[in-house]
Amino acid sequence: MRGRVINWGCVLPVLGYLAVAGAIVAGAIYLDRHSTRPPQPANIKLGTESSDELSRDLARCQTMGSRAQDDQDCAMAWRENRRRFFAGDPKPVSSTNSERISHP
Repeated sequence: MRGRVINWGCVLPVLGYLAVAGAIVAGAIYLDRHSTRPPQPANIKLGTESSDELSRDLARCQTMGSRAQDDQDCAMAWRENRRRFFAGDPKPVSSTNSERISHP
């Protein structure tokens, strides 16, 4: 006598798991394609292209690496950046006030 060719007791749970996995993947693809994210702006300005002198100084100091720690211009740029950040004021200090700041 010939036995059963397919053991349905093992095959059916595997098919069930595959169906659930397929549904999850299909749902993820659908949500990714139909998301409500705003479109990306076409022209993104990089920080190095800014007309702000402070941004240029900070970018220059970043390229210097560890040598920037000994550079006075970098120290002044970092000090001004901290002042703007913590004061919540993006406006630069007038030239008379920036000269009064003592160097550490």
